[in-house]
Amino acid sequence: MDHITLWQFLEKREEEIVKMRQDLTVELKALRAARASLEKDDRKSRETVPSEKMTIKEMIRSVLSLHPEGGTSDQIIHWISEHHDVEVARTSLSPQLSRLKSDHEVVLSEDYGIWKLQENALMRERLQRTRMRNQNMERMVNETFIEKGGKYRRLLE
Repeated sequence: MDHITLWQFLEKREEEIVKMRQDLTVELKALRAARASLEKDDRKSRETVPSEKMTIKEMIRSVLSLHPEGGTSDQIIHWISEHHDVEVARTSLSPQLSRLKSDHEVVLSEDYGIWKLQENALMRERLQRTRMRNQNMERMVNETFIEKGGKYRRLLE
């Protein structure tokens, strides 16, 4: 049996731990990158709404409901681009904001130029988003499972 000194044992153990730490750091970076990618895809699938079916007013309501603190016209344009992948000109946005304001769906803070959804409009938009998420989930389930002889089976089987 080989005898090693306590000093040799500690040096060898430290080398092992340093190597394990390096391996774990590499694995942790890969895990975080994968999670970030999934979160980005998940966020996009939850937040991106098919804009070809939405009016500018609907897109304004949608992005303001995601940003209850409100935003300037420029921020709203940016949010619409980000969440709906649509470029809206300020000349198209402004009349829609004015209509929403006259319909008491949004308010404008004159001091800061911040547009916000009225509270009841915010609740309606949240309810609409929940309904859309439920419809998307139902569609995903229907696409994933098929009925065979009264039983549902995964399509991938």
